[in-house]
Amino acid sequence: MEAKFFQTYKRRFFIGLGVLLALTCLALAYYNRLLGIFGLVTSLTGFYAFYYVDKQEKSARERQLKEELLAAEKDIPVEELPAASDLSLVFIQVDDYDEVFQGLPEDQRPLLVAAVDKLMREWAASVKAYLHKDGRDRYSMLLPTGELESQESNNFPILDEIRKIDYGNRVPVTLSIGAAKGVDPREPAKQGELAQQALELALERGGDQAVVKSTEHTWFYGGHTEVVGKRSQVRVRVTATELARLINLAKNVVIMGHCRMDFDVLGAAVGCAEIVRHYGKKVRIVVDHQGGTVDKLVNRINEHYPGLICEKDDLDIEVSSQTLLLLVDVHRPQMVVAPSLLNRAGYIAVIDHHRRGEDFIDRSNLIYIQPGASSTCELVGELVHYFPEGVRFSPLAATALLTGVIVDTKRFTFSTSARTFRIAAELREAGADPAVIRELFTDSLEVMLYRAKMLQNTELVYGRFAVASCDEPHEGARVAASRAADSMLEISGAAASFALYPIAEGTGISARSAGSVNVHRIMEKMGGGGHFTVAAAQLKDVNIEGARSRLLEILREEQEEDQ
Repeated sequence: MEAKFFQTYKRRFFIGLGVLLALTCLALAYYNRLLGIFGLVTSLTGFYAFYYVDKQEKSARERQLKEELLAAEKDIPVEELPAASDLSLVFIQVDDYDEVFQGLPEDQRPLLVAAVDKLMREWAASVKAYLHKDGRDRYSMLLPTGELESQESNNFPILDEIRKIDYGNRVPVTLSIGAAKGVDPREPAKQGELAQQALELALERGGDQAVVKSTEHTWFYGGHTEVVGKRSQVRVRVTATELARLINLAKNVVIMGHCRMDFDVLGAAVGCAEIVRHYGKKVRIVVDHQGGTVDKLVNRINEHYPGLICEKDDLDIEVSSQTLLLLVDVHRPQMVVAPSLLNRAGYIAVIDHHRRGEDFIDRSNLIYIQPGASSTCELVGELVHYFPEGVRFSPLAATALLTGVIVDTKRFTFSTSARTFRIAAELREAGADPAVIRELFTDSLEVMLYRAKMLQNTELVYGRFAVASCDEPHEGARVAASRAADSMLEISGAAASFALYPIAEGTGISARSAGSVNVHRIMEKMGGGGHFTVAAAQLKDVNIEGARSRLLEILREEQEEDQ
């Protein structure tokens, strides 16, 4: 302390001496010009010395203060230090706003709007949040991170409460919620970006759910209602125009879907190939050969279009910076037939009807995901009408597309809208052959017996989940499991069904729902995905018993959540 005192005293002494010298020289300047010049220079020097020393003294005081703060911080227990971020940002959007008001009497509309606003304000007050209405159907919320985590642990009760609002609206009121947490408070832009990404993900997954994102993880909550088919004609037209632009830019086009190809992949791929050929571009469809009933359609396509379909290991596949890679019925990079092609293609377009998952193909020039559609074949069948050049399907392409629609809708009993029937009628007019489709759906005796063996092991879990399995490997196990899952929904009380079967890498699961259970969400927890009523998963290095145990645990959580 004594050394610091003398340092301060010395600085002040020289400052005073400089000021005194400056004043003396200024006085002498009145009597002598030379002394005046000298005095002016000296005075400026003195004032600069004063400024410099004062600045150094301030810097020293700031350093000393920082050292004292750091020393004090070390004495505080870790548990008492504040978290990285005490506040979380939430973006909220009312789903299908226009559809909710359709058919609603004029005098009821203000009441519905007021009820939604009132519930949102009450929710904000209950979680100690600041709420701001950004538009007719959007809200922003700032709340303590602890309150957000409490909402997560309770699966966002607001999602269920908002659906209870009823003023005669045929479409229930639902919310899409996107939240960001765990972000450094010094980076508000990052927090806003994450919250917006979470909201967009919730919307692309069909709404009626909450998505919470941090810099490293994503969590999903809700999603109990099936998606309302709501894609606008403007969106379809814009997508068709952009796809036409990408086809014109590319030298060639490569089309592929997900692993273990099904009729929806093949039908959509053939339909897209017809569109590409209309523009005079070379096109190939990349598949992984799995056998089964889909091979019947593959053989017909090979007869009419030799060389169109190729295996993923075919060395003749030309993919370069001038190639458009068109992905159908898939948007997850690990699910595509040949992931290596993703980094080689210059352009990427995605057309899919599955609910979007956390992992996604980021480097995409065009993304068209519509969870409200029955199938990807339905989307392709609708897009064709909006291409500027007037593209038309051949009878074989129309047959392949209609087959995909029929399979994914389970003969028009699931995820079927008026638009689905309209597209089916247009495909029939384009030359789709019902006789060919009926022949494609026939199974061998071996597959039927395998399905029967699987159904013999059916168990009704919690009175509403039908679970069946067969641990014997079979070439047609996947088809048999799909058929078995469909059949189990005919059991009285069965709201969802799950058929487990062995595959080369582990265990496969086919899941179906009667409409009240979101099997996509259940399969997503097992590493799979799909649609609200139709989903599947493949568990690598897991046997039937292990997969069954994991499934039963998830079903237990689902049962507890619904109670």
